[in-house]
Amino acid sequence: MGELLSVVFPVGPGVPRAGRALDDLLAQTYGDLEIISVLNGCPEEVREDFLGRRESRLRVLDLGGEGRLLDALEWAVNESRGRWLGRMDSDDRCAPERFERQVSMLEDGEVDVVSCGISLCGALGDGMQRYVDWVNRLDTPEKVARERFVESPVVQPTVVMAKSLFQRAGGYLRNGHAEDYDLWLRLLGRGVRFGKVPELLYHWHDRKERLTRSDPRFGQKRMLALKARALSELPRVRERGVVLAGAGPIGRVLGRELKRNGISLHGYFEVNPKRIGRECQGAPIAGPDGLGKRWRKAVLLGAVGVGDGRDRVRTLAAGEGYQEGLDFWSCC
Repeated sequence: MGELLSVVFPVGPGVPRAGRALDDLLAQTYGDLEIISVLNGCPEEVREDFLGRRESRLRVLDLGGEGRLLDALEWAVNESRGRWLGRMDSDDRCAPERFERQVSMLEDGEVDVVSCGISLCGALGDGMQRYVDWVNRLDTPEKVARERFVESPVVQPTVVMAKSLFQRAGGYLRNGHAEDYDLWLRLLGRGVRFGKVPELLYHWHDRKERLTRSDPRFGQKRMLALKARALSELPRVRERGVVLAGAGPIGRVLGRELKRNGISLHGYFEVNPKRIGRECQGAPIAGPDGLGKRWRKAVLLGAVGVGDGRDRVRTLAAGEGYQEGLDFWSCC
């Protein structure tokens, strides 16, 4: 039997079948486990089901009728007693060996945070499936660190880490940003290593009520502001400033937010001839032939969000000697 794992399990509105997720947790092969379920605006039949369960590994906390996710997460973490801290969402499912595999990887000591592979159920559009495919490919600490500014490089309910690490990083902050992505960026900025059990042990259900679709904290402008804040904390970015590949909508917002964080914005590279020779955020826009020659000491940020633009910029940057994760970052 290993050390105690505390599973933070919020149960919010719009999830009538949360009992299935709870059954998956109770069926885990990892023996030393406590489930801290916080009811926050869940359907009445779910509330009655959870409160009526008689299971020594389950503790049910009741926030009442209003859905308040951050309050639920904070309460559950404060009540947790385990060395390890895990997550599960009430509208998802997971394999019985999930936590056993993840804790085993943590105990090996090579990584500090462990997620697992995801299968997407009931996708509402191609975008979410592309995101899941991308996340599943981030299967080493180096890939997670390198791709951190593209999107959130891990899916929150798949994660297990030491509770002490979560607390040292400040936990989930109420700062107007997506609480999970904000946490990952803070941890990665400290050099924390993220590992992954590659098997598809978590079954993520897409639905229109997901916060990623409905909460303004997950909107593009707010996410770009969060990326800019984290980028501005990198020593090389602070010292050398940046140049952006892409002067479209994403590049304009990212450039503005970087300037707000005190970062020198030297210029933009752009393929659209209508933009070349003009200015954006007070910085000149150059053509693609200048990439690697003009503003070479600045950190290059890829901000081309159309089609395969990310891969094109990555290829050009590598050809000009930029090192991804040092003086070049993909940001969309």
